[in-house]
Amino acid sequence: MESIPPLTPEPVSSLPQIDERRALIMSMQAMLDPAMLAVIAALHSGERSLPELAAELRLQPSLSQGPLGRLIFLELVSVRRAGEQLLCRLNRARLHELNGALQRLSRELFADAKRSALADGAAGFAEDERRTLRIYLRDEQLTAIPSQQRHLRVVLRWLAEQFELGRRYHEREVNALLKRYHPDCATLRRHLIDFRFMARAHDYYWRAEGTGNREQGTGSPQEDGPSGK
Repeated sequence: MESIPPLTPEPVSSLPQIDERRALIMSMQAMLDPAMLAVIAALHSGERSLPELAAELRLQPSLSQGPLGRLIFLELVSVRRAGEQLLCRLNRARLHELNGALQRLSRELFADAKRSALADGAAGFAEDERRTLRIYLRDEQLTAIPSQQRHLRVVLRWLAEQFELGRRYHEREVNALLKRYHPDCATLRRHLIDFRFMARAHDYYWRAEGTGNREQGTGSPQEDGPSGK
């Protein structure tokens, strides 16, 4: 068996504050490296002393260099002192955090793709308008009702196009459809009337003619009294 040189205790630096996605990518890259995978496999069953681990895997017994040093830097392996020994073990809490980060990233990427697909599929919208839709649409939901009128008009036009042209909707139906996209259906319904994307008579609403035209809704909101209940 090879002799192991005397150990010189080295400081173990904690992982610097970096973006969660970057940390996840770096950790995934580490776990795809054969040498680092061998360290992870050796520690899977429990703690190992640094000399024992280094001898088994023919590694340099260093806490800051080589595969082990990289895993320590990424906080995938933790080290503790027990008397004169340095013991290494998998940082299972960190692995659990990374698993959660991976799931969040997967959901975000799926949501981004879905949001982009909704915006890209908006026929008749210019590219700047599609960019606005990408800002406010997530998982087929409005993240907010825009406060800027130019953004609000784009969102209202897109909402109006979810209604069939020529069909009359009872207020209950309007509310139900708008609630698919945002819980504040009353505000959205009022805006659709005020910006003339929809018309109303008594309790019935219908999509205004020319809603698909970019110029629709470019005037000032109506000011001739309340437009919704």
